[in-house]
This record gives sequence, C-alpha cells and structure tokens, in this order.
Amino acid sequence: MSFTTTSDTATVITEPHEVGKVRDALEGFGVTVTSADLTLVPQTMIEVAEESEAKKILRLVDAIDDHDDVQNVYANFDIPDEILATFDE
Repeated sequence: MSFTTTSDTATVITEPHEVGKVRDALEGFGVTVTSADLTLVPQTMIEVAEESEAKKILRLVDAIDDHDDVQNVYANFDIPDEILATFDE
C-alpha cells in the first residue's frame, strides 16, 4: 500500500481486494472518504519528449474519450510540463 498527500487530499493505492478494508479503516479514524474507486495504474511510464508525438497522442486520447461507448481512458505516457504548456498557448 502507498499513499500521497496534497494540502487537502490524500490518495491511497492498495490491492483491489483491500479497498473496502482501507476505506473502513480510514473512516474509523474519522477521515472523510470522498471516493473509493478501482482504477488502473501503469507499472511503467513512457516519456514523450517530442511535441509532435505528444500532439498525436493527445489527439488520439481525446478521440477515444469522445466515443459514446467509452467510459474511461487509461494510458501510460508522460508528457513533460514544458511540452504540455505549449498546448495552452
């Protein structure tokens, strides 16, 4: 099990069969649990260092996400913040 925190939230990563136990334990300590969802977390990340490749990947992910039959999109790419910042301009 692992967890990360920010100023107002905590994320706990555990085995799927332990989600209920972890949620119950946190609530037992008085922690408000806003979500206890199962999600896929990649074991390895692929760095995308070229802006043109990043654009292609993000366009593909957007197209998949926009499909009516798709509920969730999971990916293992890591686009540096410097490249992502160019898309906001």
